[in-house]
Amino acid sequence: MKAGEIRVWRVPSIAGVELRQGHSVTAPYPRHWHEEYQLCVVTWGAGHLTYRGADHATPAASFFVVHPGEVHSNEAWGAAGCSFRTVYLEPELVVDASEQLGVAGRSAPFFPGAVLADQELLARFNDLFDALDVAESRLIRDSALLSLLSLLLQRFSEQPAHSTHSSGEHRAVGLLKEYLTENYDSNISLAELSSVANLSPFHLNRVFRKETGVPPHAFQTQVRISRAKELLRGGQSIAEVAAATGFADQSHLTRHFKRLMAITPARYCPNSKNVQDLAH
Repeated sequence: MKAGEIRVWRVPSIAGVELRQGHSVTAPYPRHWHEEYQLCVVTWGAGHLTYRGADHATPAASFFVVHPGEVHSNEAWGAAGCSFRTVYLEPELVVDASEQLGVAGRSAPFFPGAVLADQELLARFNDLFDALDVAESRLIRDSALLSLLSLLLQRFSEQPAHSTHSSGEHRAVGLLKEYLTENYDSNISLAELSSVANLSPFHLNRVFRKETGVPPHAFQTQVRISRAKELLRGGQSIAEVAAATGFADQSHLTRHFKRLMAITPARYCPNSKNVQDLAH
């Protein structure tokens, strides 16, 4: 991106979400408001946010939240400007999330603190932004959004959220594992899994991770990689294997394969020395 450039895009698979990324932006944002929640991270440089009658410093690595309908303004400090990542969420997404976490009512949750100092929150925001910026599966993207909203609501909402509980969790996780294994090559959404398990997406993600040690999207990726290994050993090309196992393309398969196997698919083949080395 060029200095001063702002990139704006939406992800078709997730309704109600818009992303913006600015690089060395110097132009100030005058007083304005928007209908969505604004979640923003300053990735480089510094600035300040004027919000609800107060000025807030926004240095690099700061995370701030602006409530829908609240008038605010932003300005960078210094001639070099600042870089940022922003996610806009339609209020209905956050309202639905708060209901699933046990907050009563249909009003949009309010976050009293504008600039939130929380490294885990920052990490989850960046995970979401990265997942929406590359060709990840719907399950990974859905899970990243759920993970961020869950932490935001539980720690920083004016009315803290609490997870609900239900019986039959062990059976539900068993159904989910079976469904993910049988449909490993499908672009499954959290809503689809929620219907299978008869659990809310937030509760589903929590109990699945608790019982298996990984979230649903990680379980699906592992099944995909296991199947990819079988197909590679059978002589299929990497591109063919990527298409057959639900990855967006060859580079998508390679990225996840190397992360989980420590070698690339190109180096994984029958009688390969690299496969033997991996055991050591």
